[in-house]
Amino acid sequence: MQRKPFWKLLLLGIGYMVLGNIMSTVMTVAASVVADIPLIMIILFIFTVFIFYSLCFTAAFKDGQRERLLVKNHRVEGVIKGRWTIIGIIMLLIMCIPSVILFIDASVRLFDGYLIPYRMLCGMIYPLALAMGVNYSEITGMPPYFALIFMACYILIPLATTIGFNIGFKDRLNPDKIMYEKR
Repeated sequence: MQRKPFWKLLLLGIGYMVLGNIMSTVMTVAASVVADIPLIMIILFIFTVFIFYSLCFTAAFKDGQRERLLVKNHRVEGVIKGRWTIIGIIMLLIMCIPSVILFIDASVRLFDGYLIPYRMLCGMIYPLALAMGVNYSEITGMPPYFALIFMACYILIPLATTIGFNIGFKDRLNPDKIMYEKR
C-alpha cells in the first residue's frame, strides 16, 4: 500500500465534485414541479449545497483515513502538509470556469443558449438560479453579476477538502472512539 499520487487524488476530487453536481441537478429537476415557489427553491439550494460539499469532504476524508494507516504502519514518514488544500483550490478554479464563461456571455452575449449546459455543469447552483429568477434559457435578462454570485457558492471547496482530510487522518468519526470512549 502506497501513497496515491497528487494527480490521482485530484481526479478523485473532481470525480466526486462532478457527482455532486449531477446529483444536485437530478434533485432540482425532480423538484421542478414546485419550481415556482422561491422558498422551496431556497430549501432545495441548501440541500444541494450540503450534497455537493459532503462529496468534496468525502473524497478528502477517505484519503485521510488511508494516510493515517500509512503513517501508522510506518510506510510513509509523515503527512504532506496542505495537499488537500491545494487540490481544493484547483477544484475551485475548475468550478469557476463555467461561471466565468457565463459572466462573459452575460456581458458580451457571445453564445446562444449557454445557460442550459451551465445548469447541468453547475448543478449545485441550479436551484439558486431558479430562486433568483433565472428560469429561462436565454441570458438576455440576467445581470452579469449573477455569475459572480454563482461563482462565490463554490468558495468553500478548499475548506471542505482540508477539513475532510484532517478529520479522516485524525480518525474523528470512528464510531468505536465516539461511542465507547471512556470519560
